[in-house]
Amino acid sequence: MTPNVRAGAASTPEARAFLASSREVLQQFAVLIRNSYLHDLTNEVFADPLKKAVTALAQIVKTEGNFRLERVGQEFYANGMRIRMEIRSLQTYKYLWEELSKRELGGFQFDGAPTTASLSGLLTALARVRSANVGGVDEVNQTLAQQGATAVVALPPRAAGDSAPSQEQPDRRQRAIQAYQQALDFIRESISNLDSPAQLNLRQAKRTVQKLVDLSFEEGDGFSLAGMASIKDHDNYTFNHMVNVSVLAIAFGQRLGLKRQDLAQLGLCALYHDMGKLHIPLEVLNKKESLTEEEWAVMGNHTVYAARTLFPLIADDPGTLHRILTALQHHLGYDGTGYPKLTLRKRQGLFTRIVSIADAFDAMTTKRIYQRQFLPSEALAIIQKASGARYDPLLVKAFINCMGIFPIGSTVLVTTGELGVVVESNPDPDRSHQPKVKIITDTKRSLTELQLIDLSHPSQAGRAIVKCVDPEAFGINSAHYVI
Repeated sequence: MTPNVRAGAASTPEARAFLASSREVLQQFAVLIRNSYLHDLTNEVFADPLKKAVTALAQIVKTEGNFRLERVGQEFYANGMRIRMEIRSLQTYKYLWEELSKRELGGFQFDGAPTTASLSGLLTALARVRSANVGGVDEVNQTLAQQGATAVVALPPRAAGDSAPSQEQPDRRQRAIQAYQQALDFIRESISNLDSPAQLNLRQAKRTVQKLVDLSFEEGDGFSLAGMASIKDHDNYTFNHMVNVSVLAIAFGQRLGLKRQDLAQLGLCALYHDMGKLHIPLEVLNKKESLTEEEWAVMGNHTVYAARTLFPLIADDPGTLHRILTALQHHLGYDGTGYPKLTLRKRQGLFTRIVSIADAFDAMTTKRIYQRQFLPSEALAIIQKASGARYDPLLVKAFINCMGIFPIGSTVLVTTGELGVVVESNPDPDRSHQPKVKIITDTKRSLTELQLIDLSHPSQAGRAIVKCVDPEAFGINSAHYVI
C-alpha cells in the first residue's frame, strides 16, 4: 500500500495529482449537498456529481489506501496535506466549510473504495442532521451504518488547541486569497446592516484591510497585490468591485510611498466607496437593458446614500469622515464635473483621487450589463486621455507607472507566439514595457509548464510583448496566474 501523501511534498507530480483529485472531491461534495436541499436523492441532478465524486475517490483510495478530508481552522486538508484554495472556487470552499461547521463535523474518512450507494448514504445522513442540535457526528455515523455505508466515517471537529495535520504555514498566495474572501464576506454581511449603521463591523473591516496592507509590502517573485484585482465575478459585480478597488488603491498607495497607517485608511475608504449601491433596488442595479433617465438618477444617488449610511459612525471613529468624503466625491471629476452636484464643493482629497482612478480602471476591465469589457491596456489609455479633466494628471502618470504599460493581470501575446500573464510591473519607468510575465502556453497555444520571466533581463532579449489579448478568447483565467 502506498503511504499517504506527506505535507511539504506538494511539488511532486504525484502530490499535485492527489491534490487535484481532492479538489474535485471537495467540489462535488459541495454540489451534492447543495442539491440535497432542493431535490430528492433519486433526482437525476445527482447522477453526474455522484459519478465524478466516486471516480475521484476511487482513484485516491486505490493509490493512498484511504482518504481523509478534514477541515481545520479555515482550511481543508486531504490526508494531512493542505488543499490550497482555487480562486474560481472560493464560494465552493466556503459553502462546504459552513455546511460541515453547522453540523459540527470535522470532515470524512473513506477506508475503502466508495460506491454511488455509499455516497448516497452519506447524503442521507447529512440530510437528517442539518445542524449539531439534531445529533452531530454521532447521529451522522449512526445513519451511515443504517445505510450500509460502512466504509465512510464522519469525523469530529478538532479541538481549539489541536494542531493542524500539517504544520506548514499558509503561503503568500493562500493568505492573499483568504484576505480577499474575508473582504467579500464583510461586504455581504454589511447588506443586512445598512439600515442600522452602528452594526457595520468596522473592526472586521480594519482587520481585513490590514492584511491587504501587509501583503502590499510583500511584492516580488511574481506576486503583486494589484494582480488580485484580476479576480472578476460578473454575477456579483458590486461586491467584487468594492474589494477590487480596495486592492488596487492599497497597491497604488504603497507605490506612492504612503505609510502603513495611511494605507489602512485608504483601503477602508476604497472598500466603503460604493456602499451606497447596496441601497439601489436590485431591479435597477442588475437591469440587463439600458437604464432609463429616471433609473440613472436613482443609480447616481448611491454616493449620497453611502454618505448618509456612514455619517452616524463619525462619533465612534473620526476616520469615518475620510470614508464619507470618498464615497460622496469619487464620481466628481478633478475639474469639478460629475456628480453629485454640491452647493459647497470641497476639493477632492488624496484618497478620493486615488479611489476615482482605481474605481474607473476596475469598472472598465470588468464585463458589465451596459458596458463592454475593455482590455487593461485600453482602460489605461482611456484614463490617460481623461487626465487633467476627470482625473488628477500626476496620479494618472503614477498609476500607469504602478500598473505598467501592460497592466498587471493582462494576458499578453509575446513575439515568440507564446501567451503569458503580466504578474509584476517594472519599477523603472523607462522599462515599463518590460514587466515580469508568467509564460503559460507554448508557441502552439497549448498550456505548458509555468515559466516566470523578466522581460528586462538580457537573457530575454528575444522576447517582447506584442499586445494585450482577451483571455476569454483563449480560455484563460488570468487571476489564477497572478496570485
